[in-house]
Amino acid sequence: MRKRREDLPMTSPARIAALDAGRTLAVIGVIAVHLAPWMVTSPVWLDTLANLGQYGVQCFFVISAITIFSSIEHDAQRLGATREVLRNFYVKRIARIAPLYYLAILGYTSIEFALHFVHGHIQTPHDLSDVFLNVLFIHAWFPSATDSVVPGGWSIGVEMFFYMIAPALVFVCRMLRGLIMVSLATALFALSCWYFGACDGGPACRVVNNEFFYFWPPMQLPCFIIGFWVWRLARDYLVGDRQLSSRACARLAAGGLAAFVALFLAGTGRGLAHGVAPTFAALATAALMLLLTRVPFRLLKAPATVMLGKYSFGIYVWHFVAILVVRAVVRLDAVDDFAEDHAVLVFAVSMIAATTLAYVGARITARRIEEPCARWVREWLGKDPADPARIRARSVAVDGTEGV
Repeated sequence: MRKRREDLPMTSPARIAALDAGRTLAVIGVIAVHLAPWMVTSPVWLDTLANLGQYGVQCFFVISAITIFSSIEHDAQRLGATREVLRNFYVKRIARIAPLYYLAILGYTSIEFALHFVHGHIQTPHDLSDVFLNVLFIHAWFPSATDSVVPGGWSIGVEMFFYMIAPALVFVCRMLRGLIMVSLATALFALSCWYFGACDGGPACRVVNNEFFYFWPPMQLPCFIIGFWVWRLARDYLVGDRQLSSRACARLAAGGLAAFVALFLAGTGRGLAHGVAPTFAALATAALMLLLTRVPFRLLKAPATVMLGKYSFGIYVWHFVAILVVRAVVRLDAVDDFAEDHAVLVFAVSMIAATTLAYVGARITARRIEEPCARWVREWLGKDPADPARIRARSVAVDGTEGV
């Protein structure tokens, strides 16, 4: 008997592989941009390429929106009752993010205390109220707390803000008219916050890269809406029901290149409009996600790609510690002298070392913290089938998709 489309699982190996590959590229970019400033010397082209890695965060946001939209739709079909859908969503998201993030707060505070004795630091100045704001996951709205307690923690604050409103947005955006209305409202919201926030109601201003008005949620929210559009318009390609034609791939490549050029001009390349750079990064990511569906499956499922993608959230949390270790080695006189003539090689080896160390840390915390929490959530909700294979598949496709 042929199954109806609505009875089929809303995930597929092809879709999972493409998104894992996207997460892998994103986390590598993030590690590169944070490692590059600590290299003794690097050619200009390498610094430029590494700086573009900061937009791996926006890549995570797009992927997160795609998977959240699909998972809420899946739960809505499976559970029916809105209350059950909301309960599942919020419990899973909190259990996914909070335990590891709270450990990061403690861990980075401890590292900062230790570095104090050698006149180093890994955190920026903050007080106890900033820690409290991070515990509540509202730190992305406060300049002193947004990125001071956990390095890179601003993106977690943005993610949690999106989680708070995601179910309502998904239910509205399931209809094309609703998605259009949400897109227009998001654009108006972002522009209003830009004008009354960064510009303080003045005639003109610029959002500065890596400062509060770049980090805060209104500048990043359009990335998630672009992820909604990707799922809405390209769902069949993502889940493997259809394949992009060669002409469609050429058009996507051209559009993605145009978005990348606009990103370079607006963001780290020329710095003309950092306020809209996240949106261009999201558009380039949208093209990339679809093009990845045409990459041979055996390449997307390469062990390194799968593992880095699966543990990308843990790697993101751990990578500043890994870079701290690599920094200590790079600053040795012998390495410093060698780097003068072999800067690219030293950077490449440092990237491999930092990524490997972060991955090892992520595997440890996944085994000790994330996986036990995920099991507890499944048992507490009591909704998932008992088949271990289906539980594992869903945990990768739905519960384990957030990369930041």
